Amino acid sequence: MMRCRFLLCCLLIFSLTVGCTGFMKKGASEKETSGKSAVANHPLTGEPLEQTDPGPVFMVMVNNHPDARPQTGLDQADMVVEALTEGEITRFAAFYYGHQQGIVGPVRSIRPYYLDLREGPQAVVGHAGGSPQALKRMDEQNIPSLDGIHEAGAYFQRKDFRKPPHNLYTDLSQLRQGVIQEGIDAKKRVNSPYVFDSETPKSGEKLAFHIRIAYHRLYEVGYQYNQANGSYIRYTQGEKQLDGKTKHPLSMKNVLVIRTSHRVIDSSGRREIDLTGSGKGMLFRDGKAISIQWENRNGWIVPVRDGEIAPFHPGKTWIHVIPENGNLAYGKG
Repeated sequence: MMRCRFLLCCLLIFSLTVGCTGFMKKGASEKETSGKSAVANHPLTGEPLEQTDPGPVFMVMVNNHPDARPQTGLDQADMVVEALTEGEITRFAAFYYGHQQGIVGPVRSIRPYYLDLREGPQAVVGHAGGSPQALKRMDEQNIPSLDGIHEAGAYFQRKDFRKPPHNLYTDLSQLRQGVIQEGIDAKKRVNSPYVFDSETPKSGEKLAFHIRIAYHRLYEVGYQYNQANGSYIRYTQGEKQLDGKTKHPLSMKNVLVIRTSHRVIDSSGRREIDLTGSGKGMLFRDGKAISIQWENRNGWIVPVRDGEIAPFHPGKTWIHVIPENGNLAYGKG
């Protein structure tokens, strides 16, 4: 009997020792890993973001008049939103996060609905003036911005190879400097609702190796899917769109097309475009077309499918805002 009690005591001591040893080992492991700097994911692309000081998100208004092409810096943008302005010409809201430098332009003016796009990332706006409604809103809401034709002209330059107003450029390093020197209170850490998944969507989706988006009979955008690298190559008016400086073709992993209401509001042809509600859309990724609903969630344009956020492929995204009856075509050929 005494021998049994002795063995039970030994087993109990052994168990406690192993348990404590395991706990201490786990604690040491946590301490060791806690000292390592984790690599965060980029809120706009889902790719690794290794900058220790990414700075704020910048939303730069980029001109798309025929005399402004080819633009510079769009190939570096993490996300671009394209929407109509006056007439039948679109304008780009190019978003940059974590970029230390890089020429961007030509820079153009802002409209109120573009300001709706900056709400989510709380972006600093780089622009060249704006409509009266947009400038009033920026002043009333104290929206952080750098205006290249007014008080922040020092951070922009006119280039002599183009005629005004299509020759105003900036550099991301200058915008970062402007935020510091002008004492702009800018949000530096950004969280987005976007979901990213590199897995190819289920086979039931329709193939989309080419995409055609007609904003107007005189302005058409197209994409061709490159199966070798899983990217969409952009075409404007039937020609492959290249960056003005690097000569690299504009390519992205995701093309999101959303439909929403458009309304002309004045004699100058300015528009009111609803980017705060929801509607129908189509997400193109991995050579496939995915029918979605879009929603504005806390200032972010988000694709939704079956009640869940539809994932982007990690990488750059181009968002097209078209009228509810806008012309969109796609297919395999």
